[in-house]
Amino acid sequence: MRTKPLPEPIPKALHPLPKSTSPILRTGSSAVVYHIPTTSTTDTSDDNNNLKTTILLPRYSTWSSGLHFHATHTEYIRLVRGAIYVRLGSRTMVLTCEEGEEEKVVTVPKYVRHDWGRAEWYLRQRRGVGGRRHDASPEVLGEDVVVEEWTDPRDLMKPLFFWNLNGVILNDGGGESAGLAVRMVRWMLGNWWVPFQLFVIFRELDNFPIFFEVLHLGEEDGVIPECVEHAIEYMVTYSVLFVAHVLAGHIGIRAVSEDRTPKDLWAEWRNREIAGP
Repeated sequence: MRTKPLPEPIPKALHPLPKSTSPILRTGSSAVVYHIPTTSTTDTSDDNNNLKTTILLPRYSTWSSGLHFHATHTEYIRLVRGAIYVRLGSRTMVLTCEEGEEEKVVTVPKYVRHDWGRAEWYLRQRRGVGGRRHDASPEVLGEDVVVEEWTDPRDLMKPLFFWNLNGVILNDGGGESAGLAVRMVRWMLGNWWVPFQLFVIFRELDNFPIFFEVLHLGEEDGVIPECVEHAIEYMVTYSVLFVAHVLAGHIGIRAVSEDRTPKDLWAEWRNREIAGP
């Protein structure tokens, strides 16, 4: 029996926009709206400071953050509205936030593998394959999901990541007006040109993807402990991103580009680079 195709998700920016942000909309089955900070003010005394990125996932969106970890930042994921799944280490939970309920905050320590997305999509995938029971109502599952993300330390890394990530994805990697070396590498990489630039962004802006999961290869006989499995996954991640970093350094590709970054954030980033640690 064929599964009825889902309606196309319709992304719409929040109104009013979160303070000091500008929206980026991505359409398609994994539709998402990023409300990303545009200024370099870093007032950490304000819990609603402008270094929070607000992410909206419309109904039927299959977007997920992808399984990844952070090496230099603790991340916070606050559910403001709707229902999400959060995979944190070896545990997956479904969180809901209905009108009048207290917002839920998940703390993601450094190096902990995590992933999140709409609970509606996650539960649909798990249906019939041992998915866990949940208490989420159909109404909350159908709502637009609104989530805030920020980090400790609260620096420019998160907004710079989202601006440059989306700049590459939406512009198909760019590079048409670049120098000869960049154009040659783009030609040689072909369809890998966009992933290559994303790898550079991932490494420099502390967002390390898990490219594949070992998936308990030694589970039956206990030969491969979970910590070793994770070490293998992390080694693959670091190796792939290091190769991309070396190649990018030779041809002048950087994670943060002026044409992808709001001017205030770019100026602050350049000032910090010039000043050094």
